[in-house]
Amino acid sequence: MSRIIKYRIVSAYDDNFVRDIEIEEDKTFMDLHLAIQSACNYDPSLLTTFYLSNKNWDKLQEISAECIDPETQKEVMLMDSTKLGKFKPVVGQRYIYIFDFFSVRAFFIEIVNIREKSESDENLEFPICTLSHGNPPEQVFVDDITENDIENDDFDDIDDDLYDDFNEYGYDNLDDY
Repeated sequence: MSRIIKYRIVSAYDDNFVRDIEIEEDKTFMDLHLAIQSACNYDPSLLTTFYLSNKNWDKLQEISAECIDPETQKEVMLMDSTKLGKFKPVVGQRYIYIFDFFSVRAFFIEIVNIREKSESDENLEFPICTLSHGNPPEQVFVDDITENDIENDDFDDIDDDLYDDFNEYGYDNLDDY
């Protein structure tokens, strides 16, 4: 019998936002991506990527929808062919999900529960959003970004800003929500 993984998704931009998504371990990161997009009412066609992360929220292995840079093609795993079970999921495992490339914004994801699929789950269609609290940050579309936005924004420091914001909200353990 397969296992069900519960992912908790939070945002450094809004401490009221949280989503829990339960999904079968044998599904792919593309399935998780589509579930997150659906739970946030986002357009799933925009560029996104996952990063396996450690407890310090450092970006590790990239899992992307597509490989944009041919030089890194061997290093990047693809969402549609990478199973969620690939990294041997355990409670506390973390991911960073860049959901908005154009404004460089991310969600922080942590596995908060893993359980065996039960008979009562057989009538359910996974993935399922089991907790939806707060409004998701708005998606930014390329057409919405102006030259002025680009000139006045420092995209080079985004990683540091994301991690500082995340830690400021006290998300050392996402199970505390």
